Amino acid sequence: MGRVDSLVFSLVLLSLLALACIPSPSSGAASVPAAGPITVTSVSPGPNSTISTTLPTITATFSDSNSTIPYGGVDLVVNGRDVSGFQGVAITPTSLVYPVQSLFPLTEGPNNVTLTLTDNVNDSYQYTWNFTVNTSLAPAPPAPPIRFQTLLLYMGVGATVAAAGFGCWIFYLKQTTRFAFRKYFVTHPVQRSYLVLYVPAVAAFVFLLLALDWVTSTPNLPFLTIYYVVVVAIFVGITPFAIDARRLLSSTRSYERAFAQFLFEMADAMRGGLDPAKAIVELSKTSSNVLRRNLRIAADAIRMGRAFDTVLRDMVKPIPSSLIRRYAALIADASGVGGETAMVVYRAAKDMDDFVKIEEEREAQLTLPVAVIYIAYAVLMAVLFALLYISPTLGSLNITFLGGGGNPLAAAGTTSASPVPKLTTSGLDISFLQLMLINSLGTGAIIGAFTEGKSRYGLLHSLGMVAATIIAFTIFIG
Repeated sequence: MGRVDSLVFSLVLLSLLALACIPSPSSGAASVPAAGPITVTSVSPGPNSTISTTLPTITATFSDSNSTIPYGGVDLVVNGRDVSGFQGVAITPTSLVYPVQSLFPLTEGPNNVTLTLTDNVNDSYQYTWNFTVNTSLAPAPPAPPIRFQTLLLYMGVGATVAAAGFGCWIFYLKQTTRFAFRKYFVTHPVQRSYLVLYVPAVAAFVFLLLALDWVTSTPNLPFLTIYYVVVVAIFVGITPFAIDARRLLSSTRSYERAFAQFLFEMADAMRGGLDPAKAIVELSKTSSNVLRRNLRIAADAIRMGRAFDTVLRDMVKPIPSSLIRRYAALIADASGVGGETAMVVYRAAKDMDDFVKIEEEREAQLTLPVAVIYIAYAVLMAVLFALLYISPTLGSLNITFLGGGGNPLAAAGTTSASPVPKLTTSGLDISFLQLMLINSLGTGAIIGAFTEGKSRYGLLHSLGMVAATIIAFTIFIG
């Protein structure tokens, strides 16, 4: 008898454990009582549950032991609005799925749902339940799979490995070829592009990673902080190159004006009886413009006995102007052929002077179109701010006219107009800011291509517009 009692006790204990292991109905698919032949198995969101979105998917499963529930026998009413005929509603003999439309989101707080089922033999059953919407319970966005610290760590490891490999290679060169940095840089000067483009670009990228890591890990920052970071990175990466491009353009114009004046003076000296080589020597003594250093080096080369054509080509080689090099080659070839070299030099000087004057006149004429582009930029900015100002007051949109007095998406017989919620400014300001930043960068590049033929000459305009954009948005919406 003791064994039987032990066996019964064990069976009862196992039964209790089995019941404890059965999961209770969740709020997403709650079981509901049956009534007659029609049974509602589950509904979602569950009765008296709380959800964090105004656009959930309302579902219900049901069955009928005596007959079949047709498509028209399923009627779903949400907060007093019949949604059974809405687009996206899927109805079968055993289930209903209604993804709430963004046009008619649920309200914050309590929401009421009524499901009415009628089968082919006119058996009917109605089930009503309530649930609550609380959007403040929305889960925080998941953290990115790779944090910025991890990326920085990978970059640091890669840079360390690269530096170690570079050091080993330099050590090998020193042991085999007596390599020396001073000797190398004398014959291979550092290109300007490394200092004004590549180094700032790397610095901007590293700054962007560090700053974004700080922004994403620091709570309660102003919502424009991430755009401040991006703008600063743009300035760090582009400003040196933009300044150098404008400086190079200005230097080229100065050299072209000075070279045209030099050719006029050399033509006058040759007409006075001096040969081209002696003319360079004499002009180097009195020159005070940007060519003075080049002329002194050329004069020293002539005193050492080098030929005039070679000296002239070498003199203009460091000058960043294809126009100057072209005219210098023309004069050097003319001096080698012989003949009336003074006339060739004078004609070259006259052509260069005319070209420089045409360029200056063209730049003056393009001032007005550039001003028009800036005005268009300002007008676009004003339009966007006007839209942001009026967007909260647009009110509810009445779509009665679409259906001749009722909502065409609602079931037949519903005559009340369904209002659309007011347009909110959430997201509009950020979208407009992104639009203006992209527009600023593109507009500056267009100005450079329009005025000088190359986009890089307009980068300073881009930076100015980017700064104006971020300042304006900070003042008005920051």
